[in-house]
Amino acid sequence: MLAPAISFAALDADTLLKSLAQPAPATTPFVEVRYSKLLDQPLVVKGQLEYLEGGVLVRSVNEPFKERTEIRGETVNVQREGKSPRRFSLKRAPELQSMLGGFSAVLGGGKDALEKDFNIDVSGEESQWKLSLTPKASQASKYVRDIAIQGSQDEPRCIVVTQPDNQASFMLVGAAAEATLPSPLARDWLTTFCASKP
Repeated sequence: MLAPAISFAALDADTLLKSLAQPAPATTPFVEVRYSKLLDQPLVVKGQLEYLEGGVLVRSVNEPFKERTEIRGETVNVQREGKSPRRFSLKRAPELQSMLGGFSAVLGGGKDALEKDFNIDVSGEESQWKLSLTPKASQASKYVRDIAIQGSQDEPRCIVVTQPDNQASFMLVGAAAEATLPSPLARDWLTTFCASKP
């Protein structure tokens, strides 16, 4: 995440979001760890996120499979290696809509855009902050309890999406995506890692 460095005296949502904003196009590596009651072990995928002009988001997975998801407006296109392409409306996936809508608004640096869909809370300090987003729409809140973006200075470190039943996905972005993950990969380890200073 190559955001411009901004020195801010007070940690508030406006200033923090402006420091995180990136001009399109922007690309960052990610490692996503998804915990589910349906899985014995967490699912770990690696790839990169692209933020393109016009608010287009692309999530490309390179490991352990090849998949490209493009979100353009209200349309989602998914291409997975060895499978037929899929296309559907973002409205059919409120959890995806919440996560990517929040991610796009953060990259765009707009508090107004975020406030349309989320209640916003900022905590911590410049060297170790947390931006919490809680969906306003009842439909979205059925799938997403909250989204926490954690980082230091103008560098996001983790995006944690928690569902109402406490299942969660952890997305390590930027330099954090290069971290060596322990085995077995406990959720507590990721929680501590995301909240720590780089």
